[in-house]
Order: sequence, then C-alpha cells, then structure tokens
Amino acid sequence: MSVAELLRARAASAPGSVAIAGDGRQLSFGELDRAANRVANQLIAAGVQRGDRIAFIDRNGSEYWEVFLGALKAGAVLVPLNFRLSATEIDWSLTDCDAKLVVAGASYAAAVQPSGRPLVVITAAGPDYAERVGDEPDYAEWVAAGADDDPGRDAVGAEYIELIYSSGTTGRPKGVLVSAGQQLWSVDAFGSCFDVDAESRSLVPVPYYHVAGGGWALITLSRGGRIIQSREPTADSMLHQLVEHRVTHTAMVPAVMQILTQSSQAAAADFSALRQVVYGASPISESLLKASVALFGAQLFQSYGLSETMGVTTLLGAEEHRLDGDLSKLRSAGRAVPGIELRVLDVETGQALAPGTAGEIAVRGPSVTPGYWHNPEANAAAFTADGFFRTGDMGRLDEDGYLYILDRIKDMIVTGGENVYPAEVESVLAAHPAVADVAVVGVPSSKWGETPLAFVVATSPELDPSDVIAFARRHLAHFKCPTEVRLVAELPRNASGKILKRQLRAPFWAGQSRQVG
Repeated sequence: MSVAELLRARAASAPGSVAIAGDGRQLSFGELDRAANRVANQLIAAGVQRGDRIAFIDRNGSEYWEVFLGALKAGAVLVPLNFRLSATEIDWSLTDCDAKLVVAGASYAAAVQPSGRPLVVITAAGPDYAERVGDEPDYAEWVAAGADDDPGRDAVGAEYIELIYSSGTTGRPKGVLVSAGQQLWSVDAFGSCFDVDAESRSLVPVPYYHVAGGGWALITLSRGGRIIQSREPTADSMLHQLVEHRVTHTAMVPAVMQILTQSSQAAAADFSALRQVVYGASPISESLLKASVALFGAQLFQSYGLSETMGVTTLLGAEEHRLDGDLSKLRSAGRAVPGIELRVLDVETGQALAPGTAGEIAVRGPSVTPGYWHNPEANAAAFTADGFFRTGDMGRLDEDGYLYILDRIKDMIVTGGENVYPAEVESVLAAHPAVADVAVVGVPSSKWGETPLAFVVATSPELDPSDVIAFARRHLAHFKCPTEVRLVAELPRNASGKILKRQLRAPFWAGQSRQVG
C-alpha cells in the first residue's frame, strides 16, 4: 500500500465529503484527488523522475496537500520548507536536496528565484499573498492544464516520499528522510491513539511543513475527517475556528491554552463539539489542567517527539489528565506509543541505564527515520549499533515507563515550537564587525517557552545591542534571532577553551524543575 492510496480510498467512497476547510476555502476528497492527479501529471510532463525532489514553500493552504499527494502519485519526494527561513537558507536547502521544481506562495517566490530552479507560483486571493513577481506559471492555471488520469507511480515500502529539513548543530540543516512504510505505520499507530473518524473536524494550527502539523492532518484525512487549516494561527483565530467549524480535535501549545483559559470570549464560547486536545512543547501545570478541563470539557493528551520519529514518540493519555486521578505523572511526557521502544543511555558509553537514572533518550521503532539525506557522519553519530536513534535530549524513565525530559545534550533551543541551534546563530552574529566573541543560549519565555539570548563581547564600547539584533534579522529567519543581546567583558570558558554555556544559562533557569522550555 502507498500513502496516496489513503486518499484514493476516501475519494472513491465519499468523493463529495469535505476534506479541507478553513480561511474561506473548501475542498472535497474528490476534488483533492483530481487536483493531485493533475499536479502529478504536470510534474511528469516537466521531466520529474521517480525519487526526484519537489520543494514546497507557503503557509498552510489546500495547495500543500495537492502538491504533497501529487508528488506521491508521480513517485517524487516532497521537500516542505519552513516559510520563515531567509532567502539564503532557502537557497541552501534547495541546492542541498537538488530540487527539480519548486511550488511557492507569491510571498516567497522572490526568495526562490535566485536559485534558477523551475518555479510555479501560488497567487490565490488573500490578504497575506504578495503581488506576483516574474513570469513563472500561476499555480491554479498550471494545475488546471494537467491531465486527470492517475499516473499511479506511488512509492511503497522503504522508498522515500518526503525530506524534512531539521536544523543541525553544525549550523546547517539536516534532511530527515521519510519512507512510505514509515509514514503509513505512523498514521495508523498514532491515529489509533485518538478517536478521529469520518465525522471529525480537526483544527491544524501547526504549519504543514512541521511533522506535527502534517502528521495530524494526514491522520484526519486518512480517516475521512475534515481538516480545518489556519494560515495565521493566533489564540483569537483559533478561538474563532474552534467555534465556527464545530471542531472536534485540535493541537495546541500550553501557552495558547493559557491565553484561552483567561479569555472572557472563550469563557462564553460553545466548545461542546470538542472531544480531544493534544498539546506538546512543554508539560502542563495542575492549575492549567483544571482551567482547560473547565473551559473545553475535552480529553487532554500530551505528546513528545521529533522530526526524526515522525512526531509522536510518547503520549500522556487522557487517564493521566483526569482531575480525580493521580496527577503525579503530569510532569512526564507519558509512555511510549505501542510499537515504539525507549531507552535512556549513558551519554559516554551508550549503555542502557536503569529506571530513575538520567541519560540520553533513545528511540527505536517503525516510525524512526532511515537516516539523514547525504550525511553519513550525522547518521553514524545518531544511531546505535542496534538501531536506536539518539535524540540528544536528556531524560529519565520511571519504573512505570513514564518518560521525564530533563535537559538537552545538544544546545538546541525550542522557541514557539521551532528548533533553533545556537551554532547557526553564533556564526551569523560573529560576522558583525563589532562582535569579537558571542554565545547564544536559550532562556525561559512565558510566551514562546524558550527564546534565544546572545552574550556578546564587543570590539567597541559604542555597540548598540539593537544593531546586533537587526543584523541577525537580515541574515536569519526571525524566529532564530536573539530577542535580547547582553554585552559582556568576556565569556566563561573551560581549560580547553570551550564556552561554558550551562554557566550562562543557569541564572535564568534557577528554580525551574526542567532546564528546558
């Protein structure tokens, strides 16, 4: 079976059922299937071969699913790019994956054009679409010109269907490979943890390029449900969509839940259709749990995962969120999803550790990536001899198999659900003519969970910290840029000259039960 077969089955059994809605747009399963066929045939007509990479960059829209499923039917590999990346970062990714064709929203076309790669521009009406630049084909016209027949060149089993870029400690992203079998197993296994069905309406505020957003949406579509998409997700827009579309399932971060539980508008809203809420990025407090249950009246789940594990690895189920139950597990990330194996390893030796002992979290199972794109060094470092993926996160397992996340071995910062690696930010800031030395660490943020802070040793006492932030914003996606720059006389280092980042971070995390956002 192929991933595209999930759509074909729904298009055959319920062609008129709505597959995608939200932000004034609506598409049935039959329409989505036909559009995917046309995309596939246009890709084939453009010379795309099986295994070639097709890049997509835009905010959430039905075009993403047309291109994703069309690429599958053409036997191509989709490369969904983060629309927050800078033009330089986009160009590097397109070169690294050797994209044969790019589909981009008009707002992002200018960043793609310097690459010289074939480009199709999405110019659908909407306030967030920029005016079209260049002579590239318009997406709607390009799709309409495609043939309706299904080419059926689907990838199956170990063949690749997707390449997801995840930042690396070297400052360059790493391409996480996704196979057809891996995706199918994940949709089935993770979907089985929830009660999503053909009557479900799932709000997907997470960008589709994220494994969490794309995976949650695909689970819903595979079961014949309707996804409610959001191009500009905010607490207010989510509240509006939850009510307008009678949403049954959604994903949130605790920060948004906190805002909604304190909103008078939310207090007066009708959430009677809402059945399940999945949250991640950080644990939930007992007070927020009580407020969320009182507001939504829905089951709550917490998930933990990575791009390399297709999202959900552990799940803290509804039973652990019952107010009349044992709330001692709320600080955990739950237990492994059935079919997934967890270990905690000694960082130095790689040996499995006993329950209660802190070490590196390692994962093995059918959802784990087969490896990184053209990166044998990263593969060698990431996998143990017996096939466990080393996450780089520190944690411990208790006697009942619950996972507690404690810290990161790597210096990764998670801000608003986005991964940021200090090495990449530091390499940019070091290019500023007035920066002599720099270290970037993650510090707590009530809004984003964690945010980058830069410690800078200046070559001149006249350096304005705001100039450093502005410099970063010219070269990096804004979410990667420091929100604060502190000027210091020197950076703490050990005997070998390595910067002691834990020493820089410690004052900000004092009193926190977890050294992570």
